Amino acid sequence: MSETPIPYVRNHDGPTRVLQLHTRRGVIAKAGVTVGIDGAHYHQRWGRAAFEIPADKPVHVAVSQGNGQIGVAATVLTPEQPSELEYRGPAALYLAGTIGAPGTVKQRGCLLQLAIFALAPVMVLALVIVIGVLSR
Repeated sequence: MSETPIPYVRNHDGPTRVLQLHTRRGVIAKAGVTVGIDGAHYHQRWGRAAFEIPADKPVHVAVSQGNGQIGVAATVLTPEQPSELEYRGPAALYLAGTIGAPGTVKQRGCLLQLAIFALAPVMVLALVIVIGVLSR
């Protein structure tokens, strides 16, 4: 989490603004996130971070976990859009994350995780019953 904006590192002489990015963990999450701003990568903790970005041109924003291949989500923020984004990590690490305007992002894979967690005890119970019937 950064209090002062992280400077924009690409060559840009025009006006700037501050991107407020709020990253939220999924059910299963890595220790931190990697935020990409126009190809420059920053390792951040979960929570809020501020980045200086150009105010007069589109900016590519990407967020991922781990080595950059887990929970990937990306968007292009145009000058007309508000400079606030929210990233939500997925419920399972093999799914993509989501990024968008605050309050609009949903966590991917919640129903799948629920089905896996609910199905596992049922399978164990069925296995115990089958073993019990076969051992008579």
